[in-house]
Amino acid sequence: MQHKPEAILAAALSVFREEGVQVSTARIASAAGVSNGSLFNYFPTKQALIDDLYVWIKTDLAAAAGEFDDAEPIDRRMRQVWDRWLGWARENRDAHLVVNLLHQAGLASPEAQAAGGVAIAGPVRVLNEAEELGILVDLPLSHLAALIQHNLDQAVTSELDDRQAELAFHVLWNGITQKTPPSRSTRP
Repeated sequence: MQHKPEAILAAALSVFREEGVQVSTARIASAAGVSNGSLFNYFPTKQALIDDLYVWIKTDLAAAAGEFDDAEPIDRRMRQVWDRWLGWARENRDAHLVVNLLHQAGLASPEAQAAGGVAIAGPVRVLNEAEELGILVDLPLSHLAALIQHNLDQAVTSELDDRQAELAFHVLWNGITQKTPPSRSTRP
């Protein structure tokens, strides 16, 4: 049996997925099988509920992503990020959709987005290392991260099979990496 906060978060995920985020907290409480007052005991505002849901989903994604072995080549670690993130999104389609909705609509507060970023530090660290190695094309890291996210989202939405997902990764990786890394002296 889930603890009440987790039951409320699970209900919010389901209700947001089915009915959108404009639903009332009373509707979420009803779906969770608790009173509206009980919901507010755990989440004092709807914004607090949204923020906790966002971080809860990102934390689940981070657990699925796991750790990455720094001894592995960077392209292999990026492939692991892709495979694990895609695997999580395929198995948790509702959570994937809702976390993107909350992020893209600007509904998760900056604090929740920062906490979500901390939760997925492993994949971010791999991307940062690729930048430090000078193998990424000369675009802002935030832009490259958005491209990766978009490609992952498209792979889920398009329901790519494993072969297609592998091809999609290679297209993405070849698009964001340079053929020859620049020398350290030419990089700003």
